Amino acid sequence: MCTLILGRDVVAPGTVLLAANRDEDPARPSDPPRVLVERPRVIGGRDRRAGGTWLAVRDDRAVVAVLNRRPDPGTPASDRRSRGALVIDVASVPASDGEGFARAALDRARRALDEAAYAPFTLVYAAADTSWMIVHDAGDTAAVRTIDPGWHVVTHADLDDPTEPRTAWLMDELRGFAPASADDAERRLVALLASHGDRARGVPPVCLHEGAMVTVSASLAWITGDGLRYRHAEGRPCEHPFTDPRPRLAPAGRLA
Repeated sequence: MCTLILGRDVVAPGTVLLAANRDEDPARPSDPPRVLVERPRVIGGRDRRAGGTWLAVRDDRAVVAVLNRRPDPGTPASDRRSRGALVIDVASVPASDGEGFARAALDRARRALDEAAYAPFTLVYAAADTSWMIVHDAGDTAAVRTIDPGWHVVTHADLDDPTEPRTAWLMDELRGFAPASADDAERRLVALLASHGDRARGVPPVCLHEGAMVTVSASLAWITGDGLRYRHAEGRPCEHPFTDPRPRLAPAGRLA
């Protein structure tokens, strides 16, 4: 992912809204959402080159996503494990509901960082009862923080970073936004994901059409204590609708 918006408790206590664009080299092959792990059931797109995913949906309980951070000149890329593989590791931990799952997921992420080298990333875990993130930078340092209630944005920089133009603009747009329902919130979030900015006014685009990295897909998730609603746009959100891919997925992960 390259832009992720998260709203914790903004509709009601114990709820999470997540909206994200994936920006990638359009020549890099990937598959749309499929079953990545059968038990526990983990669904997400698949990077054909490295085998990982950028966003994983675990059962009806949680979403785990990774965003690349600004690169560093440390370990050569060939010596680093796929960050997308880490997403699958964290999303597929065997654990009970609630805080037990959140702790197990965090423990798995920490172990993975001890076991292998990774390029810089931000890993986001979002569930109804708690949300957290790990920021891993150069020098194998990693910082864990709980994501507090309210609206948040992360791109290739820090959470809610006022010096990152896309983050700053999105935070301004979300400030004071109190949606009456999940549907109300999602309509606004889709519009933000599909925004092309305004160069004359210095407004950065969120949906990217130009450059080496362009927007290739987008995701929405609404998480409550009763379940998870997930929708995916296979293509730019300004051009493609969001649909739930789960009913079309066969047990082996092939489209039915």
